[in-house]
Amino acid sequence: MRAFVLATALLFATAPAFAGESSGNAALALAALIGANQPSLSRAEKALLADFLSGETNVAVPENARRIVVKADKISCRMGDVDIGLHDCTLTFGTATVTKTGSAGQMLLATMQQNGVESDGAAGTIYYNVMPITCTVDATEVEQHDGGGAMCTFTNGP
Repeated sequence: MRAFVLATALLFATAPAFAGESSGNAALALAALIGANQPSLSRAEKALLADFLSGETNVAVPENARRIVVKADKISCRMGDVDIGLHDCTLTFGTATVTKTGSAGQMLLATMQQNGVESDGAAGTIYYNVMPITCTVDATEVEQHDGGGAMCTFTNGP
């Protein structure tokens, strides 16, 4: 009985992780911002994602970049609601870590909000965390201009 009470207390004491997903314009923007920093993507894949984010969807697509999978193990963003100039994000790809501050951090943070990543606040700082995140961009679908071609799935984290 004691173990049951302890297990029940721990269940309610931990913050739950919620799965999320997004598609369309918001997912494409998130994939492009994450993909620009992903070490395992090719230069051609990064360039195509940058073109798509810039609104250039009628571009030559290399055969090996028709389907791009963007993955990060963890993304942690934070913004201040007291220090309103605070906005930064840290992206983790295996052992590689990239930090975005200033306008680049704000752009990624706002795009995570647009994709439905949930916030968690404490002591003047609001956090947006996902772990992991996977976005898939199908260039053929994006080029069709019918709203499809990008999908992200993630788990909101602590």
